[in-house]
Amino acid sequence: MAKHNSNGQQVAEYLEKNANVKRVYYPGLRTHPQHLLAKKQMKGFGGVVSFELKGDLGRTMRFVDSLKLALIGASLGGTETLVSQPSTASTSSWILPKGRRLE
Repeated sequence: MAKHNSNGQQVAEYLEKNANVKRVYYPGLRTHPQHLLAKKQMKGFGGVVSFELKGDLGRTMRFVDSLKLALIGASLGGTETLVSQPSTASTSSWILPKGRRLE
């Protein structure tokens, strides 16, 4: 778990500095709105990192398709390195009006 936590922290910090990333969601980052609460409640912050890329749906799809290590998965419940793209993960995302779906 120590390595899992450390890896998550390093990935989150890298993404936070990347100019192509709009926002990073990871409680281990000091910029996370619940960081102080998470620090009180947790011994480590885990390895799940969520982030938003700058750009449109096409750009994010190209990014996901270009990944070499992470595989696209419908669930993050495995032991592999997985990536999920909410706007394409379910058909319900496609029936929402464009302004309401995650893109």
